[in-house]
Amino acid sequence: MRSVSLLAALAASCVPSAMATPLPQASGAESCKAEDLTADTWSKLGMDTWVSRITDNVTDTAGNTIQALAASQGAPNFFCGLDSFCNAGQPCVPVQLPAWYALVAIQNWNSYMNSVNTAVTFASSIISLVLPEIVADFLPKPEDNVTPLKHVIRMFTTVLGIVPLTGAVSGLKFLSASLTSPSGENEFLTWSRVSSSMAAVVQSYQRVVSDSVKTTLDAPILQIQGGIANALLGGRFLGTHQNVTQDELSDRVVDTFKIRAAALALQAQRVFIYRASGIADGCKGRNEQSAAMCIQGDEFATSYGVLRLDGDGNGDPQNEAVDKLVSKYGMTREQIILGSTRCYDDNGKQQLADGFGDALPLDPKAECLFMLPICDVRVLSTGVTVPKGNSFKEVCEPQGMTL
Repeated sequence: MRSVSLLAALAASCVPSAMATPLPQASGAESCKAEDLTADTWSKLGMDTWVSRITDNVTDTAGNTIQALAASQGAPNFFCGLDSFCNAGQPCVPVQLPAWYALVAIQNWNSYMNSVNTAVTFASSIISLVLPEIVADFLPKPEDNVTPLKHVIRMFTTVLGIVPLTGAVSGLKFLSASLTSPSGENEFLTWSRVSSSMAAVVQSYQRVVSDSVKTTLDAPILQIQGGIANALLGGRFLGTHQNVTQDELSDRVVDTFKIRAAALALQAQRVFIYRASGIADGCKGRNEQSAAMCIQGDEFATSYGVLRLDGDGNGDPQNEAVDKLVSKYGMTREQIILGSTRCYDDNGKQQLADGFGDALPLDPKAECLFMLPICDVRVLSTGVTVPKGNSFKEVCEPQGMTL
């Protein structure tokens, strides 16, 4: 796949390539020597205080407070926004120090938000390559009203979180604080028409990015939510903006997405893990097919089975699915079976709780990345299994799953 930098993609689509944001240099004439573009410089010069005080020089405008700020420092043509690349120039040409550091940081914030906006479409392309393969491997008859769309939105957020603020500093924390991700409430992933789901998320996410940029451009400088002072806090945007290609983003997330998407596909088919503990007669003679496992403890054994109910309500071992996860997706039976149950136990026996927050981990072997619902039963010394029930549905569904 041909790599396209974020800025190049933006420039090609909406503005001449010559408008691609130049890299500010921490240099200048001997009479106007700038210091290194780092958060330490920002802190040493007390730039957070400087930004808070500059509000007295910015006239109240009906919009574009940032442009008014720049104009007050001698740069009236400093126009930022999506598909626009405001340029701080060089130190003292025309903006004097220390104001120049603030405009460099704003320029980098603007470049970052443009990169995030383009990364939304990159995320769509990456996910659109992963999901059809998952459908082919695990969903012979895909259902389109089972998997909440929020799982796909989380994948988008994972990609956007990789885009660096400056240098190699991840932007996930900043994004989580400054953007409200689309909720996807009451919407579902259309497994049979992945492209339609991707288009909906792209539209929603780019609207969120656009609204965030517009708010910051127009908001009072010191406004807590959306003001540029809060975005620049601590000098996180004083540095060198880094472009990221789709291939670079894909390399970081594609294996993670395959594992999580495989889990979502199996969940959509109502595959679950049946765990029976307290087995007094041990593991000897028990079935050890791909989808089954038995572990002998000091006194009792625990058996596990990856199951899906057949038309008669019986548990059908999902050996083929487990074999596929092992042979093609690089998982182990222990990750699939024991990893799911550990995740269930470690999260207070909540079904499918992973504790990851807004984004997925980039390690495809991370615990809880692959999860299936757990039906947990115990065999008493009398041989009776609790909770009691006459079928898997009666025993398992009250534990928080649909079979």
